[in-house]
Amino acid sequence: MEQKQTLKILAPLILAFSRSGMNEDNMNLYATVLSELSEHELKAGVLKCMRTCKFFPSIAEIMEVSNEMVQVATKTKVKSPDEAWNEVQKQMQEAFVYKEPKFSTQEIKTAALAMGWIGLCETPTDQIGTARAQFLRMYESVCKRKKEDRINNNVIQIMGGKNKTAELVGNVTKKIGGIK
Repeated sequence: MEQKQTLKILAPLILAFSRSGMNEDNMNLYATVLSELSEHELKAGVLKCMRTCKFFPSIAEIMEVSNEMVQVATKTKVKSPDEAWNEVQKQMQEAFVYKEPKFSTQEIKTAALAMGWIGLCETPTDQIGTARAQFLRMYESVCKRKKEDRINNNVIQIMGGKNKTAELVGNVTKKIGGIK
């Protein structure tokens, strides 16, 4: 999206947060970084920020909220840890060790199978709370890794792709090592 259009969409934030101290340079920086979002993604993110933020949102907050709105609209929102655990419990009952479990997302499947599906299914009742806690940690880790991968891949793409990023890393490494 063009910077002018991005600035137009961001303008209501200045009105909503009149004491923010944002100036033209700040807004141009916001517009530059946020211009990768589509018009609809940014509009949704700005509107939600105006409804939920108490202070002027950072670029990261606007990006995160805009991405969340896309996930909600496309029904790809990551399930909460409790929703994921409920799904695992349901599969423990339905599939048990005799069938292949079916999960709604790759994150749930990765976390459940990483714990050892047979062992998870055969967890004694008095130890299910421990298994739940371990699953929740594993699931949150898998979700965090997926989010970081998405952000890293996006940054690499913006920087010109993997070759350009490798070149940049190589140049920085040479400067740090004193190699010219």
